[in-house]
Amino acid sequence: MAKIGRNAPCPCGSGKKYKLCCLPVDQAKQTTQRSADPAPEPAGAKGLWLGAEEDDFEELEELSNRVPELIGRGQVDEAEEVCQELLRRFPDAIDGVERMGHVYEARGDHKKAAEHYREAAAFIRSGGYPEDEHAAWLDDLANRLDPQ
Repeated sequence: MAKIGRNAPCPCGSGKKYKLCCLPVDQAKQTTQRSADPAPEPAGAKGLWLGAEEDDFEELEELSNRVPELIGRGQVDEAEEVCQELLRRFPDAIDGVERMGHVYEARGDHKKAAEHYREAAAFIRSGGYPEDEHAAWLDDLANRLDPQ
């Protein structure tokens, strides 16, 4: 089966983007299938959050989602503090690095933002996902902000 892009129209025909419609359900099915599958994680996998306990995932998601909310309210310093907490509490998740890119982008520091987006893309690939669409999107964003 061909991989569906996160921003592609959902194949269910709802007219919504896949990420806002059926992606969460499909990811949950994959996670359930993966947990039943005795196969090991890919070498070097850092868990992008898939191996976390449910409580950890909820905390991670809550913190991660606070960053764009704070940025949207103009509270960029507070958003950076949340990023620091993400990095400290969840060093094996991509969220702190990627969200820090959002903080620097909000401050207009495109070079620093691009560095964080590139680091986040490399993190995804180091986890055994070399063709990940999100990693490609992060690279594209970084290159638009700070062409190399």
